[in-house]
Amino acid sequence: MNPALTLHQLCLRDVAPADLPAIAAQVGLGSVSVFVIPPSAKLDIFPRIPPGQGLRDFVAACRGHGVGVHNIEVFSVAPETEIADFDAALDMGAEIGARRLTALVQDPDRARALDQMCALADAAGARGIAVSVEFMKFSELRNIGAGARFIADSGHPNLTLLVDPLHLFRTGGSVADLAATDPRVIGAAQICDGPFLAPANAFAEAVEDRGIPGEGAFPLSAFLAALPADCPIDIEVPLKRLADAGVPPVERARRLVAATRALLRDGAGG
Repeated sequence: MNPALTLHQLCLRDVAPADLPAIAAQVGLGSVSVFVIPPSAKLDIFPRIPPGQGLRDFVAACRGHGVGVHNIEVFSVAPETEIADFDAALDMGAEIGARRLTALVQDPDRARALDQMCALADAAGARGIAVSVEFMKFSELRNIGAGARFIADSGHPNLTLLVDPLHLFRTGGSVADLAATDPRVIGAAQICDGPFLAPANAFAEAVEDRGIPGEGAFPLSAFLAALPADCPIDIEVPLKRLADAGVPPVERARRLVAATRALLRDGAGG
């Protein structure tokens, strides 16, 4: 297995988006994933590309370092969502050359959520952007089975599932569940590690401090082996503890890339 690896902005929340491509290039990665829209007004907590000069700086950094954009986040479909409100973020995604976006289902009305997600897939597809829906305990799609059924029921060719091991294992899923999922449903994956037992503040863990791949309890080698062979993988491991300890961003990224590649080599050797 030799998937394309991407450095996700969540790994380096203390780094401006325009500085992320240089770090990705330094650690041997050819793509980054960035935030262009907050999941909600109350969760506007992630560094994201601003319009105007900030956008131009980011594009220049990508070009200067030969780095592309794998994924943009976070497109939340809630009861009050108007898909047209995503136009500016989608246009930004198209301008930076994003290949994919992450969407969340936050609407308990399943029929409406399906209609809205298909509309988002249409709008994104018109800009050359694929849509991956992420399941998690913080959304209405609370496990891999629910996510896979949602994608299948949508029948939309531009909708697939995003699989994050944190959310797979913390929602009661297993490697067997992943392996049993139709590979055509899965469009992208992320990697991180952690204990099987969630901490008291699971949300803080998800956005601030996860485990470096291979240093936790998740069966990541088996997880990687169960993914479709060509599945792109985001390294998404926020490391606030290391940032607070003064570990430079490049060193944090280097550790994450080395750990992920070691897992991939071990899997290939097995």
